[in-house]
Amino acid sequence: MVLKMFTRKQTPAQPRLAVQRRMTGRHKDYVPAEPRTLDQDPLKRVLQQGRCGLLVRGDEQWRNHPQFASGSKTALRKIDETFALVPEGFVSLPQTVTDAPGSPEMDFETDPFLMARCATTNAEFQLFVDDNAYENLELWPKDIWPHLIDFKDLTGLPGPRYWEHGRHDRRLADHPVVGICYYEAAAYAAWAGYRLPTEAEWQMAASWRIRSSAYVLRRYPWGDAMDASRCNIWMSGVGTTVPVHEYENGAAPNGVLHLCGNVWEWTDSDYCVYDEEGRPVVGDMLMKSIRGGSFDTYFACQATSFFRTGLACLMRTHNVGIRCALDCSAVDDQNGGEQGSEQ
Repeated sequence: MVLKMFTRKQTPAQPRLAVQRRMTGRHKDYVPAEPRTLDQDPLKRVLQQGRCGLLVRGDEQWRNHPQFASGSKTALRKIDETFALVPEGFVSLPQTVTDAPGSPEMDFETDPFLMARCATTNAEFQLFVDDNAYENLELWPKDIWPHLIDFKDLTGLPGPRYWEHGRHDRRLADHPVVGICYYEAAAYAAWAGYRLPTEAEWQMAASWRIRSSAYVLRRYPWGDAMDASRCNIWMSGVGTTVPVHEYENGAAPNGVLHLCGNVWEWTDSDYCVYDEEGRPVVGDMLMKSIRGGSFDTYFACQATSFFRTGLACLMRTHNVGIRCALDCSAVDDQNGGEQGSEQ
């Protein structure tokens, strides 16, 4: 295991409120991001795209590359810098719609895993779009193929809903990408060699209910009391997204940022709830759980670590984004392989 993933020292910082206009419609002053020039070598290009998960898995495609050893070390170092270890623990998910005190709960145990310290940015998602990933059918479930034509931006090109001409506004390069549905989020994660966290994993990361002698269940990533200076929700007064590296004083104990506010985050879990009689509440469309609240979440209780809600999988809204996860085994196997090759 990469040692720094859990022990990295965090530098205290005050949040800087970067107030910007919400760019959810076409604007005359839209400033499209310039395309990046990537290396022709496939391994170097994958590293430039941030697809480090592909290399640490050690697929045969990459093991046969002459620079695989150095490339995999670079990938591990980048994962160490951008992911944090979430230890094993247990979570209880409310089972009923009303979530009243004493209502039935679903209990889950979670294994250790790695979670991205920050939500995926516009600049990172741009590399996915530029790689023609919307045309790569291997990344999409077959039953979604007919819907790919609908995953367009404001100008009719493939990309998040609020982009233009297939480009994000470069002034929002370090803001979380929004306007993507669940399938776009899952496709991006797979393209990069990662996955989406489950709902239980997400709650574990936010509530920090680890197995220890002290029973701890955090209502917010930093503690039990709402503090609008530590997150970006309605009462924070920002009114739009902020860069993913802001609000460091609102991080979880392992340094993961924005598990409260900024944007809701897709998880890989179906949103399943029951009424008071124990009957499943079923809608016309498949829903996935989204977690964390966003910049326009009005009620603080809806931005807690254990608040549950869901969204139809095909919805592409202005306040829902993506955060990646990775199994610890992928990093452990790669570290083991490197040690074996050095002996």
